[in-house]
Amino acid sequence: MALLAQQPTTAPPPGPPAPYRRRWRDRLNPQYITLAIAALAVAYLALVPVGTMLYSSLQSDFLGTTPSTWTLHNYVSTFTAPGIGSLIYNSFVYAAATSIFSTVVGFGLAWLVVRTNTPAKGFARIAALVPLILPGILNTVAWSLLLSPQRGQANLALHALHLPQFNVYSLAGMVFVQSMHVIPVAYLMGTASFTSMDSSLEEAALASGCSPARTFRTITLRIARPAILSAALLMFVQTISTFEVPQLIGVPARHFVFVSRIYSALQQFPADYGTVGVLGIFVLVVACIGLYSSQRLSRGSAVQTITGKGFRARAQDLGAWRWVGFAGFVVFFVVAVALPLLMLLWASFLPTYESPSMDALHHLSLTNYSQVIHRPGIVDAMKNSLITAFSAGLIVTVLSAVVAYLTVKTRIRGRGLLDGLATVPIAVPSVVMGVGILYWYLSAPLPFHLYGTLTILTIAFVTITLPYAMRYLVPGMQQIKDELEEAATASGANWPQAFRRIFIPLLMPSLLSAFVYTMIVAFREISAAIFLYTSDTEVVSVQVYDLYSSGNYPVVAALGVLIVLFLSLLALVVRLISRRFGIKNGS
Repeated sequence: MALLAQQPTTAPPPGPPAPYRRRWRDRLNPQYITLAIAALAVAYLALVPVGTMLYSSLQSDFLGTTPSTWTLHNYVSTFTAPGIGSLIYNSFVYAAATSIFSTVVGFGLAWLVVRTNTPAKGFARIAALVPLILPGILNTVAWSLLLSPQRGQANLALHALHLPQFNVYSLAGMVFVQSMHVIPVAYLMGTASFTSMDSSLEEAALASGCSPARTFRTITLRIARPAILSAALLMFVQTISTFEVPQLIGVPARHFVFVSRIYSALQQFPADYGTVGVLGIFVLVVACIGLYSSQRLSRGSAVQTITGKGFRARAQDLGAWRWVGFAGFVVFFVVAVALPLLMLLWASFLPTYESPSMDALHHLSLTNYSQVIHRPGIVDAMKNSLITAFSAGLIVTVLSAVVAYLTVKTRIRGRGLLDGLATVPIAVPSVVMGVGILYWYLSAPLPFHLYGTLTILTIAFVTITLPYAMRYLVPGMQQIKDELEEAATASGANWPQAFRRIFIPLLMPSLLSAFVYTMIVAFREISAAIFLYTSDTEVVSVQVYDLYSSGNYPVVAALGVLIVLFLSLLALVVRLISRRFGIKNGS
């Protein structure tokens, strides 16, 4: 024992301090790894296209054959070119007039539905939301047929009634058609605002002898003013970047805006990439200013409309005026829903478009639907749309679920940055995103080529819809109590197991809503797809545009009817499935 005691002992090499080892073990846990992967994916989707467009606007010969250098020449030449003043004027007047008109109508409908005793509220809710299913390009096609100066059915009816006709190929026509497409969004924002507004102030005013009109003007509008201005700014941003109305109505009317100028610059040979980059950055800056102002106003409105007491929005008695509100519901349904859908349905049964008459009834047939089914280009476009829409829906749903969990249910550092990155695409108009993605995959030294594949379209759809899918999943994630996950962890489940067995089943309604929304947007989206498709990757929205441009209106109408039926069936099926899963009072 003494000999053993005298032998020198070899001390183990000193290791890192225990807190240091724990810190690295914590950073290597699944949550941190998932956060890092999600942050990289979201940053790549949101920031790379914008950075590429900014880079292109500062290059002398982007994607050209000569060596390119840094320069401001593109900005100087673009903003000093002939017609730039008219371009800016048309763009801002078009977007501003649309935002004002759509916000007034949307919030007016929301007020009648939420805050008054106007009859047929259920009918009004359906009428206000149906236009969301009708793709913007089909809405534009329908109104161009209805209000055509020469043979538009609505104009013929106005002429028969000795009323002035309305020329859709004008700046006013652009405003009207775009408003019919975005009013449902304004209605949804108005519904959220009026539902959360405490009615005690209005009740006090009415009890003091104020008339309903004065109460609405002095109290309701004043409280809702921040939300109204916020919605108007969002409508402005959405309008200034849409493709359908400026291209199908504005170009024939010679009223050019930013989007139509960007499209024409890319269609010319050689493409004017510098001008496109400058106009894209300008639109992006305008959109960012509008959305920043909208968010500031939204934060200001929340303080004034929600109290600590329990309350619910109480209906105001409008007396005989409630029937005027009901008439407003009917007029909106006829104008925004019935007329465009009936026009598409009527034109889809005719070999060549003609006005409704007894003689035209003898020409009705299913020929156009047969062409849709047997026309190779349309069939391929439908397949491509199904593939890209399903893929985008699946990717967005998974990615947004992970991001929502990390930002809501964890306290790890960086979750706020991740939430901000996921929101960035809201500030990037679809047309800018499409051009940015195009530029990146044409210029980046990647080991693979995505241009001309369905993958690049899927990437665009994922980027555009990710922030909106987050809006479905964050509220659902907030509803799930933390003790459910704690109980699973105490029972030995790791994080992936708890996420799969607890959060996914309870979030099923929100997951399905995000999935179907992404699919609908992917089917409707053309502002980004028009810059990214090739002859082999044409999607159905681009096919509609090509058929309309070639004058094949009946086939366009038949294809539009099938698209609306498919999207309506998809929304109905998902709605029925979502009722069987998840939180019963969930989204």
